[in-house]
Amino acid sequence: MSSRGSQAWLFQRVTAVLIFLLLGTHVFLYHYLIGPADWGYDILGFGAADLAKIKADPNLMKYYSLAKVFANPLWKVFDVTLISVGTYHGFYGIKAIIDDWVTHDGWRAIGNWGTYLIGFVLWVIGVVAVISFNPNLF
Repeated sequence: MSSRGSQAWLFQRVTAVLIFLLLGTHVFLYHYLIGPADWGYDILGFGAADLAKIKADPNLMKYYSLAKVFANPLWKVFDVTLISVGTYHGFYGIKAIIDDWVTHDGWRAIGNWGTYLIGFVLWVIGVVAVISFNPNLF
């Protein structure tokens, strides 16, 4: 696999497998493991002040549960990896569509550079949101 196109083709397949594994882990963790109300507050290690806020507004339980996860640097790495792999896979797919369907070289270049720019901006927004999350906001 010496050509750049074949390496990109292989990486597109590898990122598809990674997305499947990472997204499956994400869905299980965030939507099944954290979601149930019968988990109990004590398992998450909330303090008395946190419990008082949760009892006043039960909707905060989900926020506090996610805040505990996002406070862990390993989960931040996990989420940044998911964002990075997903962004690459999605925007490389858009680039492949542009390369296949846009016949004029100038328009193809504009489309590809626009795709790179939009993909990079969205990736930065996602990564900054994960890294800068402050679990002590409330």
